Amino acid sequence: MKIEICLGQNCRDYGGQSLAAALKKRAIPFNTFECRSLCTYAPVVFVDDKAKLKAKLEDVGI
Repeated sequence: MKIEICLGQNCRDYGGQSLAAALKKRAIPFNTFECRSLCTYAPVVFVDDKAKLKAKLEDVGI
């Protein structure tokens, strides 16, 4: 599974940083990226290249 988490300003502040920390704590590999202009839907996560808007841990398979 390929997971990418936005850490642009809005996504970071609205939960992206928390999601990244939770995945890191569970030793689940992921990549981060900067803003892709989806700020209204923060935090944005891509799982296998599909966008998860207003993402929560359960959206990334946890």
